Amino acid sequence: MGAFAPLGFIALFVVLTPFFISVDTLCFAAGLLFSFGAAEFYMTIATYLASALIFFLGRHLFKDRVVRFIANHQQLAALDTTISNQPFKLMLLLRLTPLPFALLSYALSVTQVEFRAYLAATSGILIYNTSLVYMGYATKHLAGLVSGSAKQSGVSYPLLVLGLAITLAVLFYITKIAGETITRLNSEKPDPS
Repeated sequence: MGAFAPLGFIALFVVLTPFFISVDTLCFAAGLLFSFGAAEFYMTIATYLASALIFFLGRHLFKDRVVRFIANHQQLAALDTTISNQPFKLMLLLRLTPLPFALLSYALSVTQVEFRAYLAATSGILIYNTSLVYMGYATKHLAGLVSGSAKQSGVSYPLLVLGLAITLAVLFYITKIAGETITRLNSEKPDPS
């Protein structure tokens, strides 16, 4: 697609994400297709646009379906009550967990949160998405090295592998801390009686 590749990627990301196409795959693909900086930029724009689209779809077009779905899942049903105490903090922490992006976005769209807080909290997923873009970028370069078709570039392969290991460690640590914090906040929520 040449010069239209970034627009094509962003459009695909925004159109496919509300239909539960894996954000993980799309972020990984960005790392394969573009330079790391460009992939990060396109992924960030696409994430915010997809998040906004899902919010409006969930709040206005699919609200009844989303509410019925949430009612059948006890943990999601408690989300509206829990999130009303500290909405931004909890949404940000939820975005740091490996919950599916579209599912969480739809669930948050039918809570009482405001759009601005919701969109700002979406920044939490950028840590996870950045790690996936980096994995795609590192895979592209390491595959070229292994196949012998690697072009001479400024990429240091030992640093790529080290960066990949650090990325995975940070990702697992952040997910663990976010999960523990959400569990703690859920257990500390005031009793409604």
